[in-house]
Amino acid sequence: MYSSYEQYQANGGTLPESRYNILAKQAGYLIDSATMGRARDAPDSMAEPLADCECALVDSLAAGAFNAGQTGGVQSFTNDGYSETRATAAESKAALRSLLGRYLTQPVNLLAAAGYAYV
Repeated sequence: MYSSYEQYQANGGTLPESRYNILAKQAGYLIDSATMGRARDAPDSMAEPLADCECALVDSLAAGAFNAGQTGGVQSFTNDGYSETRATAAESKAALRSLLGRYLTQPVNLLAAAGYAYV
């Protein structure tokens, strides 16, 4: 894991620690996959961006984001008359790429592989 529960709370996280631990592990796997494992060996200058990214992913995962390939991430929901709009797999992947790109490209681009952007 790239963040601690204390860092998560400092970033505004409100999940209980047990739920955070589960989702942080999943978020870490997403980061490792997107960076092709380079996040594990990242320089110290990337410690804070990695922690912030993991915290943001935890909240996104808790909200059901990035699930279009599995259950369909809900984009909007109306209670009266029951209506909901689900995100497509492409929209979920784009949202994940955007979130990762926000945190993992500065000061070192962990998403670049051999000169080409992975995400």
